[in-house]
Amino acid sequence: MRDILVHLFVPLHTNNHRAKVLHVDSLMFLAVLYMGFYLVTGWVRTEYPDVLGYATDIRVEQLVALVNAKRAEHSLGPLTLNSELSQAAAGKAQDMLAKNYWAHTSPDGKVPWDFILGAGYQYSVAGENLAKNFSDSNGVITAWMNSSSHRDNLLKPGYRDIGFAVVNGVLNGEETTLVVQMFGAPKAVAAVVQKPIVKVAQAEEPTVVTTSVPATGLVEIPKEASAIAVAETNNSPATSGYYAATREPLIDRSALTKNVTYILGGLIIAVLLLDAWIVRRRRIVRIAGHNLAHALFVLTILYLVSQIVPGVVL
Repeated sequence: MRDILVHLFVPLHTNNHRAKVLHVDSLMFLAVLYMGFYLVTGWVRTEYPDVLGYATDIRVEQLVALVNAKRAEHSLGPLTLNSELSQAAAGKAQDMLAKNYWAHTSPDGKVPWDFILGAGYQYSVAGENLAKNFSDSNGVITAWMNSSSHRDNLLKPGYRDIGFAVVNGVLNGEETTLVVQMFGAPKAVAAVVQKPIVKVAQAEEPTVVTTSVPATGLVEIPKEASAIAVAETNNSPATSGYYAATREPLIDRSALTKNVTYILGGLIIAVLLLDAWIVRRRRIVRIAGHNLAHALFVLTILYLVSQIVPGVVL
């Protein structure tokens, strides 16, 4: 066993003075093995999400606290969780899942304000932020703060209320977690603060901020939706409408893939460093190295890691 390990990881005359794992055939084998691992775990995730899936723990109370903490850092008042805005957010989330779209405007032309007005919230300014594929509350808020238009919504002085829905479901054939954030200010409060405007979102950051439109009808919010886990509350206007999305598969695929990537990448880097140190110490002269094989291996790893779905905001 010792001789095998030395042959694999130490440059000797038996491996042409280059660790066997750094040879072209070994690197290609590792690349194919890694690709097979990624494809197999992807299939298991699709077929058996309770066994191998993405762990998710996003809670509305955490989101509200994080938003208000960011506002406090900028000397802004806190937003109050509003049950009507949370109901509107839940309706928007369910609509996206039912009609299979990821946008501020639905395929049939519904805009965020339709859901807000349909939930009974009469506003003078309103806004919406969307997020998906995040695993925790902090990641959602950090991504919104890193986007200028989403940040503008979070730190808008004219808002007074906020609503959230956090929903697990399948969108475009992919299991995901949607986070819908609705902002608003009642007419009596915000009318003197700022006139309602329409801000057209840019392509790279298409966050709808404010608008003023007439009511177009009521939105029916499903009371029984298996995709939504509703936390118990005291049903007061300030706390009702809490939604949380939690998922605890037996194995978290995201963590598993990252750990395997780090282990494999760390192994190659360690062998490269050991190889360079021994070659220099023994003054071994090599005509050429296998730089192409190294580059192919690194590119393969980067490509596969890039396929891991990151969190997305809209």
